[in-house]
Amino acid sequence: MQHEERAPARFGRSGRAGRLSRRAIGAIIAAGGSLLCAVSAYLSWYGDRAPFELPIRHLVETGTPAAAAGYWTSVAAPLAVVGGLGALGALVRFRLLIGLGWMIGVATLVLWGLMRAIGDATDNAPAWGDVRYGVWVCVAGLVALMVGIAVMGPRREEVDAPLSMFDGDS
Repeated sequence: MQHEERAPARFGRSGRAGRLSRRAIGAIIAAGGSLLCAVSAYLSWYGDRAPFELPIRHLVETGTPAAAAGYWTSVAAPLAVVGGLGALGALVRFRLLIGLGWMIGVATLVLWGLMRAIGDATDNAPAWGDVRYGVWVCVAGLVALMVGIAVMGPRREEVDAPLSMFDGDS
């Protein structure tokens, strides 16, 4: 008997060296998107105000509210949650967590946009005239989250259940 020398096991499940799985690529994209959403809380969204300066009630009230009492009582809090859920979901490669983060981010952005539009309409100010790049960074992050979820795709369930086990059922 001859023994052949084996090469070190450098290959993944697919047998290809150096390639990331689609789930890993999707998780990386989603993590980047959640990071963009969290970073957008520190950028100017409207005029010279960033979400961490606005109280969270600004998502359901129009007008120019006073400054936020703290970070967790500001509009930035839901964006931080998006960042945390997206990072955790990407780490464990669980699309439900990433999707939940995406929904929180979209709800925050839509509520903020609606209240801003209503406020602009009642103030006779040009709608969306003073929107800054922080909003667009958040939108880009939310799009990246969706792309990450789509690239991850569903899990491959490897269940080897023969159909013959169901033959006796009536």
